[in-house]
Amino acid sequence: MRWCSFTTVPRGGLPRLGAVNGRSSGVRAAVLDVGVWGELQGTITPPDLVDLVESGPATQARVTELVRSAPRGGAAWLRAEDVRLLAPLREPNSLRDFLTFPDHVQRGARRRGAPVPPAWDRIPVFYKGNRRSVVGPGDLVPWPSYTEQMDFECEVAAVVGRRGRDLDLGAAEGSVFGYTIMNDWSARDVQREEMTCWLGPAKGKDFATTLGPWLVTPDEWSPEQAHLMQVLVDGEAWATGSTAGRRWTFAEMLAWASRDEDLYPTDVLGSGTFGGGCGLDLDRWIGPDVRVTLRVDGLGEVTNRVVRRH
Repeated sequence: MRWCSFTTVPRGGLPRLGAVNGRSSGVRAAVLDVGVWGELQGTITPPDLVDLVESGPATQARVTELVRSAPRGGAAWLRAEDVRLLAPLREPNSLRDFLTFPDHVQRGARRRGAPVPPAWDRIPVFYKGNRRSVVGPGDLVPWPSYTEQMDFECEVAAVVGRRGRDLDLGAAEGSVFGYTIMNDWSARDVQREEMTCWLGPAKGKDFATTLGPWLVTPDEWSPEQAHLMQVLVDGEAWATGSTAGRRWTFAEMLAWASRDEDLYPTDVLGSGTFGGGCGLDLDRWIGPDVRVTLRVDGLGEVTNRVVRRH
């Protein structure tokens, strides 16, 4: 199932819960207005995607079956041009971003003229980002006033759907509601300065994180299979990679994050980028007023325009 958060064009209004046509993986797919379909069937559904993720397994299963019963066509289906997709989660409960791809880590070690830290191979390390700075597909991303070196990172993120603590690998894997594309926007010059002080990143990351275009449930998409990942800047292919080959699985990341700590629905855990999946790895930098598109097979694509307002 592909779940989305949307408003209608041009009316806008509060976010609504949608289900994307399962036979189409592109951003122009038709969307089922789950609330309208529920009303037609005489049942109440969660008003938006956050409510669905927080509702629990029983409600999630009921709404999934309701959506699967919807025939194509009719008043509940919306054309792509009548829908504005939003970030699946407006304000996640938390935002963790991990460092899981060996080729990205090794490139970083070479830039520093140092070996890969031994701890990286012992524990799945992460930083905590700003959960309130999430942007969605098509949103503008402001270029921060304090940086001259803005960057992207092409990632996949898991969204937690069940509260849990001290999870084993099986329970951790079962706690995932769905997967989405994540762009971990970065101010590299500021990040570099911050981390010389043995803290961070903070301001180097906290200004924006893209999530979207929807959440794909684990029964339809597995991050442990090899899926093509791509970065395009103004339509030009800058980088290509794969979801395969990570040092740490999402189950291992979730299990470690839950050690002596509760995980909650809408927690987001990013994979980190593949080697070459960011300008830092490529030694190639974006400028203002460019469009950055991330594509992941099976998860769709997200595009944001970077704008400089100072």
